[in-house]
Amino acid sequence: MNLDISALGYRWCGIYSPYLSYRDGDVVLKDGGAWVIRHGQPQPFALGQQDAILKGHLLTGGVSVGGIGSMVLHSNGTDGVEFRFMADRNGTIAMALMNTDRAAADYHSANYFMAAIMNDGSVRAWGRAIYGQQGTGNTGDISRTFPARVAFPPGTPRIVSVNCVWDDTFFIDAEGGLWHAGGNSGYGSPTASANAVPRRVNGLGQLPANAVVKQIITGHDWYGYRMLACLDAQGRVYVWGNNQQGSLGLGHTSAVTSPQLVPFTVDTPIKAVFLSGGTYAASYLIDTAGKLWVAGEANSCGFGSDQYTHRLWMPWGTEKRVKKVFCSESDAHWVAGSQYYRSYGVLLEDGALYRWGHDEGQTSGIWGTGYTGTIWTGHAQFPYKVLDGVADAYAISGGYGRTLALMQDGTVRHTGNNNYQIGGGSDRTTWATIGGDYLAQVTKLRMYGSSYGSSAMALRADGKAVGWGMGGAGQCGNGYADSSNTPSRFVLIDRPIVDFSRSGVMGCGDGGEYHYGAYHFLTRDGQVMSTGYGSYGQTGDDDSDHRFAPSPILF
Repeated sequence: MNLDISALGYRWCGIYSPYLSYRDGDVVLKDGGAWVIRHGQPQPFALGQQDAILKGHLLTGGVSVGGIGSMVLHSNGTDGVEFRFMADRNGTIAMALMNTDRAAADYHSANYFMAAIMNDGSVRAWGRAIYGQQGTGNTGDISRTFPARVAFPPGTPRIVSVNCVWDDTFFIDAEGGLWHAGGNSGYGSPTASANAVPRRVNGLGQLPANAVVKQIITGHDWYGYRMLACLDAQGRVYVWGNNQQGSLGLGHTSAVTSPQLVPFTVDTPIKAVFLSGGTYAASYLIDTAGKLWVAGEANSCGFGSDQYTHRLWMPWGTEKRVKKVFCSESDAHWVAGSQYYRSYGVLLEDGALYRWGHDEGQTSGIWGTGYTGTIWTGHAQFPYKVLDGVADAYAISGGYGRTLALMQDGTVRHTGNNNYQIGGGSDRTTWATIGGDYLAQVTKLRMYGSSYGSSAMALRADGKAVGWGMGGAGQCGNGYADSSNTPSRFVLIDRPIVDFSRSGVMGCGDGGEYHYGAYHFLTRDGQVMSTGYGSYGQTGDDDSDHRFAPSPILF
């Protein structure tokens, strides 16, 4: 592009010399930049800006947009520009958040910390650094307000995935290398040791050194029982961790401390794995034909007797294809006389939702069909189809059962308990669409909690998010610290959101509230913003104050 600055009323006069005479409007090259002569003196000038008064200023529509040292001008992703700090983070922006999802709608997420993958392939973590879970070398209990870079060894390929199960963190690099950082409680570490910085897992146990790992899957429960698995590019599954009732499918019930191959996956490639964790544990493997294979405790696995190896289980018909398995197990002894309540569900690719397990306690109606009994293996109604047109679903047990379903049309439905307004109105035994215009065009739904408390977050196709349920520390991100929230306010972020994740814990027990959770949002322009419970610096506040509306994490 050639621009005739004389048409703008300026004259190009080449390199500046203090020995030459200039007129107002002359433009010269001085100190590596363009300067204009005004009132006989050179002043910093940017081409096309008729009233810039400081070097680095930009005029857009008559408004000066200024930057300071170490800031660089960037497009803001819409119609304008903005200055951003770049030196402190080497020009990187966030591209993805650490995933803390599991098959169950669990009480736990990450142990009060969060991490993000940057666009240079590095990982940065903030919040609680304990047991080595951040992979930064810290094992003492400290609170990190500003993200620190995870300490991978030189030559590590860029990281493409980060997953966490409480205080065990797993990283997958671009070449399929699996890495672990964190403690080794509950047999969570595949290296059989705690790791304060990431340690490569490939080559340990039966996981080949040249394996290309594509997914890491985690399961967890109230007592910290953990089941873990990884899935490689060939569809082979490797498992470790707690193995009660033979839940890992290896033919025995002993704990497993290093990755072990699930034998039948050598000949039957797997595309998805779900793990329950828990006292009554099971594992669920979906093969590439959409068929479900299960192992574990009698009712969790659906066979009515413990299964130490995986068996094909397709009671809804062998022609159907399975999409997802979800489960929830809560120790509800504080409210229900030392009883465990368990809830299970299978979602088919055609949108049909099947349920079994408990539907009793203080609140019933978790199936949404008006039926309020217990559906176990061998029951005439087992497995029980409860809804069609479902895209995703989450359930929480604990004597106050509730289920949320994301429908294929982008709406959200609720049935069961309504504590903390998780159902947006009242206890129900049949499905009801909730949220009105707020829960429309939903593309991602998550719920977690236990007993009688829970929190939910939904992301819409237009980049807006809605949080509801428990929110006493600002978890809903709507500017309020209401303990109960209906889905009737948006998360207060003024730019499109592309994803969210969660940390801390949410639930109730012993007569008190546990609302120590936080939500973290990734925006379209690479910014991360956090809201909720502030302890350990998990929302980026140096005084560990709670945030009632999302605030930026400063990388």
